[in-house]
Amino acid sequence: MTTNIQPAKEVMSRAAAAAYIGIGKSTLDRLDIPKIQIRRRVLFKKEAIDQWLLSQQTKTTTGTKA
Repeated sequence: MTTNIQPAKEVMSRAAAAAYIGIGKSTLDRLDIPKIQIRRRVLFKKEAIDQWLLSQQTKTTTGTKA
């Protein structure tokens, strides 16, 4: 029997996820980042956070003034 369990370092608590992004826990709660909830415990996959961060990037162009 095979199980698909993620290594512990790939899953973060709410506090660790907030620290990873550099925001507060209450701000993290308001964001639309995919999470895993087991009863009252909320966990975040590092990969999901990284993907969410990439999706939030805005494209900027650098131009010179004429």
